[in-house]
Amino acid sequence: MYKLTRTLLLPIMVVILPSINGNLNEDTRVPKNQLSLSDILEYNTILFPLTTVSKAELVGEECHARLQELRRGILQRELWALKVLDASGKQPPAFMLGDNMWLGSAELCKAAQSGLNLDISRYVTHKMNMSLLTDKTPFDVDYRVIYAAHNSSYQADVVYGQARQLLHIGLCMPSECNSQQLMELVPAYFASEIFLSGDLHVIKPRVLKVKAMEFKAGDFYKMIAFKLVVVFVTYTVFMTLCAYYLRTRRLPSTNVQVKPSSLEAFVLCYDFQLNCSKILAPPDSASNTFAFLNGGRIESALIATFFHTFIMLKAIVSNPMQLFTYVSSMGNMEVAMDVFLLISGFLQTYSYLRNRSQLETIRRFNFSRSVLEIVKLTFHRFLRLAPLYYFMLCVTYLTMKYNDSTTVFNLSGFVTENCEHYWWRNVLFIHNLYNHKEMCLAWTWFVSLEMQFTITLTVLLVIYAKHPKYAKISLLLLMISSLVYQTIVGLQVNFQISLETTFTYFTQFYAHPLVRIFPYLFGALTCWLYLEYNAQLQSFKLLTNFYCQLIHLVFMICMRPAPLGRGYSVRVETFVFVLQRCLYTMSGCWSIIAAANNQLAWHGRFLSAKIFQKAIHVSYALSLLNSLVIICLFTAGSKLVFVEPIRMFVLYIGLIIILYILSFPLTVLFEMPYRNISSLLTKRGSAKRVKSS
Repeated sequence: MYKLTRTLLLPIMVVILPSINGNLNEDTRVPKNQLSLSDILEYNTILFPLTTVSKAELVGEECHARLQELRRGILQRELWALKVLDASGKQPPAFMLGDNMWLGSAELCKAAQSGLNLDISRYVTHKMNMSLLTDKTPFDVDYRVIYAAHNSSYQADVVYGQARQLLHIGLCMPSECNSQQLMELVPAYFASEIFLSGDLHVIKPRVLKVKAMEFKAGDFYKMIAFKLVVVFVTYTVFMTLCAYYLRTRRLPSTNVQVKPSSLEAFVLCYDFQLNCSKILAPPDSASNTFAFLNGGRIESALIATFFHTFIMLKAIVSNPMQLFTYVSSMGNMEVAMDVFLLISGFLQTYSYLRNRSQLETIRRFNFSRSVLEIVKLTFHRFLRLAPLYYFMLCVTYLTMKYNDSTTVFNLSGFVTENCEHYWWRNVLFIHNLYNHKEMCLAWTWFVSLEMQFTITLTVLLVIYAKHPKYAKISLLLLMISSLVYQTIVGLQVNFQISLETTFTYFTQFYAHPLVRIFPYLFGALTCWLYLEYNAQLQSFKLLTNFYCQLIHLVFMICMRPAPLGRGYSVRVETFVFVLQRCLYTMSGCWSIIAAANNQLAWHGRFLSAKIFQKAIHVSYALSLLNSLVIICLFTAGSKLVFVEPIRMFVLYIGLIIILYILSFPLTVLFEMPYRNISSLLTKRGSAKRVKSS
């Protein structure tokens, strides 16, 4: 019986054991990675899959052959090929937070062709493969940048600065592959299964441009802007040398002072030494009642530079969302520039109304003489603003053109495209009337406003000299129109207090004349009140030190974003926004009257400091120059900027020093001579009036 059972069990075990053994093997087996090196590189790099999708009929025989040679070198782990691969960009982390910079390294691409020129010691032990320094590509390579637009809903797209979502893809490519061939090859890769199967964020890039990092000097020197700069600089240098010759010839050998002729007086306006002495002369703050206004204008210029620094950086940083958070919490950008316009309106009115004899003369003018007076005063303002502005328009365009051909970033290209099409708007001082996306040198919007407001206020002041009642009514109507316009537009666009709203509706809320004319005219009104009713104002309780400090506190609070106005309906937020601008302007104007009457002494002394009185001479050049220097400074090379508060504060201090150094020669050579010419014409006109009377 036992033998029979054992005989029956033996066949059963033969059948069952193999299946059990197979199950055990399946449970304990370690899965092997079936992906080859080629598969890994295709899904984790950008350069390698380009060699996969490359075809001779797509990119040509030579380019295709070089790409296949590069592919073989990468798969065989040859150092020169790995350097080319490493120099090319790939998708970095934090795409969802706005990092569109897939740049790689232009320096490593250059080193792949020429070798790494490192001055290292032969007697120090190194772990690296020394062939890393010497291995070179068997063919020439160039660093190219692909600009590709995308509309991925998986990326935060906060609107500020350069709003367009643009991928910057750096590629170290064989020189045989030209830009046109890359315009065919890269879209083929984006449309291939290799890219689409791994497109986790549904990027769907659309190639806009391929940039070769090369500067074409021949085309640069043929530009009209370059020729204009050469002519203007040559003229300025010639006139400066003539002024130097006249000054040395007129050095007094006797005590007799000879009055210069009209031509000599004109030439001496370009005297470099005289213009430098005017800027560097010790300021007389004690005799200047409104010396503190110079400090206010410098503060306004520094605030504008501060905001421009962070706004321009948006296009070149690796953490744009963090940058947006910083800028949003720093202050109220909408009202920060109102101080500059307020002071400009105050000073223009003061220089006009304090000359009582001039007012009496204008009062006797007929209509045609009044129009000529408006044209004359406008021309004087044009003479002070236009020469340096036009010069900087050409210089900025040329600098951006050069920068665009040598940097991996597209910010300069965006600026030059607008200037090539819309430069004439800047020449006519009307570029702030158009969409901000089409502005040439958008940061100079204030220059057009300054000219427009100068004309408007000049007309009002001439009317005031002849018909004071009509001038007052017109001024009040313009101020009310400004507030009504802001309210209506705010309701139309569903206004919300945020930095994003400012940039989305930049044309309507930031640079529009009807928005900015309110502080300008209120500054003029404040000057009129000070000149006509200062004695009565001094008896007001609001002019006591306590109330002045309180009103100045309101002024400082309004420089911050309005937290109480956020999170409410469109009507409430629009009302808070308009109210805030009113309070900011009114408190600022009252602070001027208080400081002029020796209240707010601490603030007046600070703003009247010598450094501000000297810096005011270069403030115009600094305002025109700041964004250009910011762009050139931070976009040089191919390195990204990571924004962090302490680092940016240190960079900002250095930026201000650089701007001041560069602004000084610009002011001396291209602004001061025309100020002198304006003053010379004014004096001669006054002398003729005295003779005729």
